[in-house]
Amino acid sequence: MIGGVSAMAKAQPTPQGQKDGLLEFSDIAQRAFASTAQKLQQLGPPRITNGKQVQDTAVTFFSNAAQTVGIQRTKLAGLDANDPDFVNKASHLAGPDLGAASTQMQQLTSNKELAPAFRSAPQCQQLSSATAGHR
Repeated sequence: MIGGVSAMAKAQPTPQGQKDGLLEFSDIAQRAFASTAQKLQQLGPPRITNGKQVQDTAVTFFSNAAQTVGIQRTKLAGLDANDPDFVNKASHLAGPDLGAASTQMQQLTSNKELAPAFRSAPQCQQLSSATAGHR
């Protein structure tokens, strides 16, 4: 995900550059979500209370996120960057609706049995510090 933000920052300030940057961001985000879902599935359930349910929730979140980003990417790819109204049309594309899934993930990250792992995992620390600067 951090790579996707970096790609956006490097995009040319033209409509085509913006489109290319958004498409690259979408590709990176979709791959990251799908890869995470696959890795979580391969790892199996954590050895905690209701571990299988926790695993299913996490895998479903990341799988749904990958699918949603893919749908948005397809919509963006269909827009013509040469259209004088491109920026307006692109800005009206709905962002991924992950509300319910995000609530489930919040419950996982605050799970007393899992919270120490989320706090200590280097990837989680990197993501937390990267997003803290953008709030």
